[in-house]
Amino acid sequence: MEIGFDQNAGKNKEVEKSVKAFLNEVETVELERNGPIIVHQDGVKKSYYIRCTVSGETMSRVVSLDARLDPQTGETFRDNRELLLKNATFLRMRADAEKEREFSDIVAEYMTSYQPEKPLKVWGGQHRARAIIDAYLAKKVSRHHGFRIYFCLSKQQRAELALISNTSIAISNDLFDRQLEETFTGPHLRRWCRKVGLLKSNEDFPDVGSRFERITTQEARSFIVNYFKGRQRGKELEDSQLDRNVYEPYLCHSGIVLDEEYMKLTEEMGTTLWQDKGLLEAGRAFAKLNAAQHQAIKKSKTDFKAYRAKALVPSVLAAWSYVAGLLQSHPARLQVHLTVPQPPKGAPDPLNAEEMSRFKYYQDLDSSLGLGTRSTLKDRQRMAQVFLARSIDPKSTFDRKLLNSAVNQVAALRYFSKGYAA
Repeated sequence: MEIGFDQNAGKNKEVEKSVKAFLNEVETVELERNGPIIVHQDGVKKSYYIRCTVSGETMSRVVSLDARLDPQTGETFRDNRELLLKNATFLRMRADAEKEREFSDIVAEYMTSYQPEKPLKVWGGQHRARAIIDAYLAKKVSRHHGFRIYFCLSKQQRAELALISNTSIAISNDLFDRQLEETFTGPHLRRWCRKVGLLKSNEDFPDVGSRFERITTQEARSFIVNYFKGRQRGKELEDSQLDRNVYEPYLCHSGIVLDEEYMKLTEEMGTTLWQDKGLLEAGRAFAKLNAAQHQAIKKSKTDFKAYRAKALVPSVLAAWSYVAGLLQSHPARLQVHLTVPQPPKGAPDPLNAEEMSRFKYYQDLDSSLGLGTRSTLKDRQRMAQVFLARSIDPKSTFDRKLLNSAVNQVAALRYFSKGYAA
């Protein structure tokens, strides 16, 4: 078998060795016909790959759909999309595969450091690959399918490959967030969430947050950033000044670019960030609030997803975390904030989600969606004042009186800040 490098690809002995190992392990049409193998190199990330053709029977033995961005972590979380096996498009795809349709441009990486028995880790075309494998296992259909196989990828090259292989208007930013997190900061955020109870020991951040009732990568980053932003602000204030400011909890950006505030924080603090005792305590307390809210609504007559996951609404989560940081220098009120409040009279849940959903300040537009329902700065500011107001009295609850008082306080502070005071 002749292996050559394309004119635009720099010759690389390690890549050539890896290609030979692949050809010795995986049957391809090119190998059967003793045709030449050309190694290509991507012009952007300089990744090496070959084009080849593999049968459905061979795919059933060597293909893995559980690709990882960091093979060295030893953790088995997938870094691409969840398979939508009941989706109509996939069902049509599988039916076509059973009728001997041939597919092309399946993107995979030759990697043997984990699951060596399945060396082809699929990054692009995983639904096509699953349909082909299912067709072979169910009906022994084995046609030839086109692949791009990548070799000797760095972590950054692998992340780029994962992103471009999954780039589609239909792809959620949550998947991009998860992939970038693994690439640039490693598994620390996920491990932290598991340690405090925001993720179970076998859970990863969801690739589409709207389908799940668990914390997303963006939300977890926002929690971290707001805690430290609030802690810094709290050091500047006396107890008497706490309720005289409008606070601005931060929402981390989501998508194909890592949020600058989060990146700056992780670079400055390094591994000490994840060991911060106050942050760990806040994370555990918030996890208890989230669990209590979920369980209370689950048992109630108003068992709606929006109410169950109320604590994970971006404005609620960001504000709660900011206040947890803000009160680090004010321990008496901090201890109140970290406890799960009792449900108000007549409400089943500690956050009183139904009352918040109906809340409307007299200055709000008719289209207002309530309190703690959106991610806007205005909603984050209001929710920060709500949590701050509750921290004054350990017996206080999120009843209508407290909600009105907190939002009135924000409105008044804004009014006077514009110079309208007498």
